Amino acid sequence: MSFITAKSFVFNGINSSDYNVVIGWVDSDINVSENGLNRELRKTTNQTRTTANIYGAENTNVISFEFDIVRIDGKEITRTQSILINQWLTASPLPQLLKFNDNDGYAIHYYAVCTQIEDIVIGGRLVGKNLKFETNSSFAFAEKTLKNFEINDTLNFHVNNSADTYNGIFYPTITISTQADSIIIENITDKKSVTIDTTKLIAGSDGYKYIKFDSNNMAALDKNNKLIPISQLGWCENYKSYVSSINGYMDNIYWFRLLKGMNEIKVVGSCKFTMEYEFPRKAGCL
Repeated sequence: MSFITAKSFVFNGINSSDYNVVIGWVDSDINVSENGLNRELRKTTNQTRTTANIYGAENTNVISFEFDIVRIDGKEITRTQSILINQWLTASPLPQLLKFNDNDGYAIHYYAVCTQIEDIVIGGRLVGKNLKFETNSSFAFAEKTLKNFEINDTLNFHVNNSADTYNGIFYPTITISTQADSIIIENITDKKSVTIDTTKLIAGSDGYKYIKFDSNNMAALDKNNKLIPISQLGWCENYKSYVSSINGYMDNIYWFRLLKGMNEIKVVGSCKFTMEYEFPRKAGCL
C-alpha cells in the first residue's frame, strides 16, 4: 500500500508506466502527505463546570499524497509527454481509484483527485513532476469483493465484516435480478430481514426484474440507476418481513447491513444475487 516504496501507481485505470514514468524523489527528503488519522474532540464548555463536556472524536482531514514522478530511463520529459501526463491526471474532476504498485500482499486502494502538478526543472531540463493527490475519505479501502450467486429457492452463506468503521457496521451494495414475486434478504446474525415485493416492477426484455440496493445511501435503484419508489417494493403500511432467526415478523424497513465479524446471510426466493463491498481501512498512507 505504500507510495514510499512503490515503483509506479495506477490512477483512473491507467498505470504510470504506460507513460514511461515511475515514482521518484527529486532533491527532496521531506514528505508532507497526510494519513487521515488526525482527530479532533467534539466538545463544549459550561461556566458551571470546571471541565469540558466531550462528545467524542472525529476525523479532521482526509488522506493526501505528495510525490514526484520521473522518466523510467532518467531522461528529460518531452513537451508532448508532459502534455499527455497532464491530460491523464486532470481528466476527471471527481475522485478516481488510486493505488500504488509496491508488491505488498495486503492490497488497498484510495479514491482521489490530482490537485496539483508542478514541473521540476533542473539545469533548464524538465526532469520530473511533483504531484499532489487528495482522497475523498480518511480511509483506505480493501480490494473490492463481489459475491455472485444463482439461487433456486433458498441460500445461506457467510460474510466476514472486517471494516474499520466507528461502530463496526458496514452497508454493502446488493443487486438482484429475479422473476419471482418476492425476495427476502435476512441477516441471521443481526436478527433482521427485508422483504422485496416485485409484483409492481416492470421486467426487462429478458423477463427479469432488476433492483439495486444501495443501503449506505438508503436507496433502491433500477437498471438505469433511477430511484424506485418504495411503494413499488411493497413497503407500505401493511409491510412485514419474516425473520427466521426469531421465528417472527418485523414491520419496520431494514436497510441490509453487516455487523462486525462473521455474518450469516439467508436469501429466500429464486434470483441472481450479487453482494458488493470494499471494506474501509484505517491504514494511513505509509
